[in-house]
Amino acid sequence: MFDHTHRTTMALLLTPLAIAAGGAAETTEYVCAPAKAVECDSNLECAAPIPLVAPPTFFHVNLNERVITLLGPAERRGEVTNIDHLEQGTNQVLMGGVEAGRAWSMAISEEDGQYTLTVNLGDVGWVVFGQCIAADLVSP
Repeated sequence: MFDHTHRTTMALLLTPLAIAAGGAAETTEYVCAPAKAVECDSNLECAAPIPLVAPPTFFHVNLNERVITLLGPAERRGEVTNIDHLEQGTNQVLMGGVEAGRAWSMAISEEDGQYTLTVNLGDVGWVVFGQCIAADLVSP
């Protein structure tokens, strides 16, 4: 259903994106983990994505610096994605950008930390669902 180029592009885009938030409105940093992902083509055929690189496991989102940094897996730690657009929605943080010529967007609930991330690849798209907590809650 999806060719090697699409899978490679999606893996490269999503991994550093790994993305985003959860917690109170004053929270500016989050640690997030993806829970589920789906890849769909223009014929609405959807399946679990097959990553060509180690998929992201944890991400740090810094809204003040407008960056998302991959925390895991260890071999990918430190990969960074810039947040090009950032705004406050109703009970959610909205962000997005362009990486490798592909658009991505993410919405993070400030009420429960759940997030949805989408990546547009033309005739293929990815949707990722996950959970975030305020970064200060994971510090000792």
